[in-house]
Amino acid sequence: MRDALQRLDDAGHVAYIVGGSVRDFLLGVPLKDHDIATSASPAELCRLFPDAVTVGKAFGVLKIPVPPEAREKGAEFLEIATFREDLEYGEDHRHPRGVRFAGPAEDARRRDFTVNSLFFDPKSSRILDAAGGMQDLKDRVIRAIGEPRERFREDALRLLRAVRFAVRLGFELEAETAEAIRANAKLLARISGERVRDELTAMLRGPRPHEALATLSRLGLLRVVLPEIEALHGVEQSAVFHPEGDVWTHTLRTLQWLERRNPERSVTLAWGALLHDVGKPGAAKRSAGKNFNGHETDGGKLAFSIGTRLKMSRSEIDRIVALVQDHLKFKDVFQMRESTLGRFLRQPHFEELLAVHQADALASDGNLAFHEFCASRLSELRKGASRELPRLIDGEDLIQLGLQPGPGFSEILRTIEDLALERKLATKEEALEYVVRHFVK
Repeated sequence: MRDALQRLDDAGHVAYIVGGSVRDFLLGVPLKDHDIATSASPAELCRLFPDAVTVGKAFGVLKIPVPPEAREKGAEFLEIATFREDLEYGEDHRHPRGVRFAGPAEDARRRDFTVNSLFFDPKSSRILDAAGGMQDLKDRVIRAIGEPRERFREDALRLLRAVRFAVRLGFELEAETAEAIRANAKLLARISGERVRDELTAMLRGPRPHEALATLSRLGLLRVVLPEIEALHGVEQSAVFHPEGDVWTHTLRTLQWLERRNPERSVTLAWGALLHDVGKPGAAKRSAGKNFNGHETDGGKLAFSIGTRLKMSRSEIDRIVALVQDHLKFKDVFQMRESTLGRFLRQPHFEELLAVHQADALASDGNLAFHEFCASRLSELRKGASRELPRLIDGEDLIQLGLQPGPGFSEILRTIEDLALERKLATKEEALEYVVRHFVK
């Protein structure tokens, strides 16, 4: 960043650090990346930074590759933009039809929230504040710049960003801004799935995800982006196992406990915890409210649908679906055969599944017996042999014994795996002898 600022200064251009990094610096929050706004035109930026990525050049935005040795927090690019004001926004409620290059005051007023409109002049160490961001930082308020409804109609993704900033920073939403969010909530339906996904994921992995979810619901945003989660409201549960209340309350508490026990949680863990009981409304309706039988299966189908709608990767979808479908299996661990338990513990996603179960249990009756048992057995497994399933023989060995390849091969190999997990077979020779005795005619 220093090198880029120096190049711009040497060329006679004004250059300021802008946006989130200025806000976070003033709040004492760890910085993630930096953006620069400058008087240099896009053509001049291309001349000064010939290796720039110019995809956003029409809007005056270039991305400058950062050398590996100079990267902060792994940021690969530094974004540099020409001072500009946006022209009329398109029907996608996301992008302006064009821009007009202008000065820093106009650039500040085109931004979303006052606390994100601050410029820092590195030459004079001054803060430039054209929208009242300093006072709102002091008051700990998220306020839209100018007329809130207009800001949100310009870019509907700001509806989610307002909630994310408020929760992450521990700020209040200014009253007129909050009312404008409620009034424009339906605009989110026009935003692409991947944009919505990224904002929701940032909330789920950030601080106080339960507050983010509650705020999204209170402002009418949740019913637009995740109606399946909004449907958890009022779905009553047994007070014996869920003294905390309905499924909505339980889900919020699960997210709260997940954050406490797993501060650095992955995308799939965060979403798996959110969606673990998403199938309960459908299951309750199917049984006239008598039980939730099959809700894990229903939930897996809904998780797949949600992941697809939000353009998650197939590997992420598969992992989240597995977490939802398997989260009830812990109730059976004391009755599992040793081979079944071993296979359960050896699943690739088991650590995340265990974390979901722990948060689920703490959010309800607090019974951690199943969690402690599995955690103990997992620890023993790690200290002992490899977590890979023991494979004493394979299909080629069965062919060598004269067996014909077919569906029966899977049954034979699984039987051998079970016996190995139960420590009844330990060597390849013992496994082959067992196959000869029981499967070779």
